[in-house]
Amino acid sequence: MGSMPPRERLDEVDVLLVGSGPIGAVFARKLVEAGRNVVMIDVGEQETRRIGDHKKNGIAVQKDISLFTNVVKGELQLLSVPTSNADAGLEPSAWVPEPCQQKFVQNGQNPDQKPYENLPAAAATRVVGEKLFWTNPKIFDDSIRQKLVKSILDKAFEERNRKTANMPLCGKRREKNKDYTEWACTATILGDIAHDENFKLLPNTHCVRFELDESKKVRLVQVENLIDNEKYMIKANKFVVCAGAVLTPGILFNSRDLGKNLKALGRYMTEQPMSFCQIVLDRKYIDAIKDNTYKLDAEEKKAIQAHEKKFPKDPLPFPYNDPDPQCYFPLTKDYPWHTQIHRDAFGYGQIPAGIDQRVIVDLRWFGYTKPNFDNHVSFSDEIKDGFGMPQPTFHFNIDQDDADRTRRMITDMVDVARCLGGFLPGAEPKYLPAGSALHICGTYRAGESREDSVVDKLGRVWGQDNLVLGGCGVIPTQNACNPTLTAGCFALAASEQIIKDLKGVKAIKPRTL
Repeated sequence: MGSMPPRERLDEVDVLLVGSGPIGAVFARKLVEAGRNVVMIDVGEQETRRIGDHKKNGIAVQKDISLFTNVVKGELQLLSVPTSNADAGLEPSAWVPEPCQQKFVQNGQNPDQKPYENLPAAAATRVVGEKLFWTNPKIFDDSIRQKLVKSILDKAFEERNRKTANMPLCGKRREKNKDYTEWACTATILGDIAHDENFKLLPNTHCVRFELDESKKVRLVQVENLIDNEKYMIKANKFVVCAGAVLTPGILFNSRDLGKNLKALGRYMTEQPMSFCQIVLDRKYIDAIKDNTYKLDAEEKKAIQAHEKKFPKDPLPFPYNDPDPQCYFPLTKDYPWHTQIHRDAFGYGQIPAGIDQRVIVDLRWFGYTKPNFDNHVSFSDEIKDGFGMPQPTFHFNIDQDDADRTRRMITDMVDVARCLGGFLPGAEPKYLPAGSALHICGTYRAGESREDSVVDKLGRVWGQDNLVLGGCGVIPTQNACNPTLTAGCFALAASEQIIKDLKGVKAIKPRTL
């Protein structure tokens, strides 16, 4: 007598949330606070003491922000890397592929990617990573260098009626030791609900695809436990996907008819052209602090005198714990770009060990590109990425109007930089590779019709009653700022609608059927 084939595992949950970033955390917190039971899955590992803690919250990184550059590099995985038959300088005896053998697909390599249409710096992280975000422009009000930089620039641009402002940041100074900052992140947004009985995180769990019933409605999702190499199905009252502007549409594309019925999926992609440089503060500004021609207030004088007494051999007057400057010129009609005049660390801009970071100022200028149907990310039916998902390919070109604005943007950055000091060797003004901002938007944009959007204003996928998308991909317009708060606002509205939709529906505990 033959045995029956094993039945695929089927779990049932109340709300399944894909993605553990800050937007996923907004959904989780609002839903759990409303009495819903949330299971969050993420392809990444839980690497920090708290679920989704910001790695910039580490003490070592806050003592030396340049260390964070390598943290960022270690987490980012490039999404699409064109293959190349360029001479790699190998020994004559080494194996090299023939031109017809260039279809490498490992580590993001993509034979379909045209280099001139690529976003070469576009990357994804796969780690568990206002009120909710602690947005506050006054975190570093006591920074001597911030006041100095603002004073220099306000004077330099006074005739242009241009004035600096403190940059709004998502964080707060620690209560017991104000030398350190706690940055907002998944962990702080989740708060106590991270340990609530109605919240569960499943790391190393990959969302593969949605299954549709005969009426083309989403009813199940297939996920994969990467550690145990087990695929199984999950049934839920609501599915919420916040997996990023590229990976989210990839999941929908992989769901067969679901992606094919959404004309705007992956389309209208917007990007932020970036320019960057670093300067070393001019000697005259350092001397102005020392001889007090820069009018120090009483607290600043006290801090500098205490530093000089404790560290008499330090040639700089700035206390070691003086917060880094964090200011900007707000966007205006005459200057339509976002500026950041500060010190921070990304996957670039690491300061050489022999340079004192207290005299370095970073300048990052962010432009915008207008939504365009032809600028898009497509997904392959044949080539798979390192996680077995359809390989994304970028098709992006900047139009003349956006290009002209970007040229004016870098000119403005140079003008501002020259007011502060000389360029740090190796960090002279330059454009960063497309995708460097990591702020891709619009790939599953919100709108009023499925003809030119993927979701409505509440994140609900057109034609579906239980599938909601969150993240920067829903933002339908151009932007030149950090879009996280905007995406958070969409998530708050979407969460409220989910709560209304599930009113009267029992919040079931996760179980295997």
